[in-house]
Amino acid sequence: MDEILATLTAPRPDLKPIPGTIPLTPLAAILPPLTYYLGLVLLPPFRTQTSQQLIPIIRSLLALVAGFLFFQLPLKYHVPFSIGLTYQLALVGLYGGCRVLDAFFISPYLFNHIPRRVKYHQEPRSETSGVWRNRALSNSYFSLHFLQPRKAAVTETATTEEGLPKSWKDRASWALELELAMRGAGFTWTSADVRHTKKTWTPTAWDRVHSILLHVLPVLGVSLAIIRYIHVRNLQIEGGLSLSFDDLSFFNQILLTAALGGFLMTGFSLAHSMFAILLAPLKPNPLSYFPPLYTIRIWDLTSIRSFWSYGWHRLFSRLFLVYGVWPGEWIERKVTGKSANEPADIGKVLGGFVSSAFVHSFAAYTVVGGRVRDALGEAEFFASCGVAVVVEEIVKRSIRWFRQRHNYDVSKGTTKSSEMWYDGIVGRVWWISVLLYNGRCFARGWVKAGLVREMAGA
Repeated sequence: MDEILATLTAPRPDLKPIPGTIPLTPLAAILPPLTYYLGLVLLPPFRTQTSQQLIPIIRSLLALVAGFLFFQLPLKYHVPFSIGLTYQLALVGLYGGCRVLDAFFISPYLFNHIPRRVKYHQEPRSETSGVWRNRALSNSYFSLHFLQPRKAAVTETATTEEGLPKSWKDRASWALELELAMRGAGFTWTSADVRHTKKTWTPTAWDRVHSILLHVLPVLGVSLAIIRYIHVRNLQIEGGLSLSFDDLSFFNQILLTAALGGFLMTGFSLAHSMFAILLAPLKPNPLSYFPPLYTIRIWDLTSIRSFWSYGWHRLFSRLFLVYGVWPGEWIERKVTGKSANEPADIGKVLGGFVSSAFVHSFAAYTVVGGRVRDALGEAEFFASCGVAVVVEEIVKRSIRWFRQRHNYDVSKGTTKSSEMWYDGIVGRVWWISVLLYNGRCFARGWVKAGLVREMAGA
């Protein structure tokens, strides 16, 4: 057993961390979330005058320390036995630090807002007939975490809790729930892009186990098999070295990109379902609440925007909203002179994708030896997706305007439908082509960082 553990934790010779970083220690891993949690316990306002004067100082100090500890995680430490965990350490550090700034400074001081609990009420729907069952089945695929929901379909409504926690026990529970709610689910921090519809379902733990066994694991296994096959047959050479992504044929580049996408989608789904199963006994505690990670079947997507809005996880939605969408909208309004009530869609889209580009490129930066140029693949991918969404919306609106103008029925004084039977086909070909073609930038970075090699078991 000791030999197996030693093998698993042995430093990887192909890991290229930021020069000067040291192996992560247990204390360095525990202190940031612990300090953040203690600060959250003190975040809701206190009643007494003495507390109102002293607590904000202590709370701010804890927040500053937590933010510093989070941000320094990827800049000071690495995980010596795993490239993937070093990559994730950077995501945790950047996400955690940004979350601390949002919770303790941006939201309270700029928007006078402290997250409140949201209680979800689920009422059974009458659509429990065979028609609904077929619809439920059609809405369940490997990334929706379950198959054949055993409970009735429900209509879910949300009400915001009045007031904030006051007792120490409630504060401790509130702080833990908020710290663990990455997407803000269960709080007023939930952005609209996390919860698209009131119509949902309530899967049991067995539903999720059934989905993992029948859908998630098979797709995950096939994805890993393709990744290993391409690495062993086309990338790996003698001496433990690897060729570059550009040495692959175009077909293998696309195939590897698709396999990495399938791995990531099912990997997120597996982790989400496992946590939901483990915490299911806590119901009705909010910690057991796990709304669907993906909200539409992948083959029902017809645009790039719908993929990123409905077909992908929203784990970083709050981060991208605060540090990308809002600044992007502000810049567009300043440049164009739009009022606060007018939509700023271009700034919103580009801001969100630029922030995503920075976050993922920073994570890549920590596993390519701190070389900025080698970490730009993720930035190129997400930036190109943002531009593609903007172009897509312009083309869609232009086509809709053209059709409405030329489909006006003079005799009836009405306009025929602006949708055509082939729109869905064109949309699917478009978004899949863009993601696979531009996704090669992402895959190229993962090959360069050694992540593909590690996933292949080499």
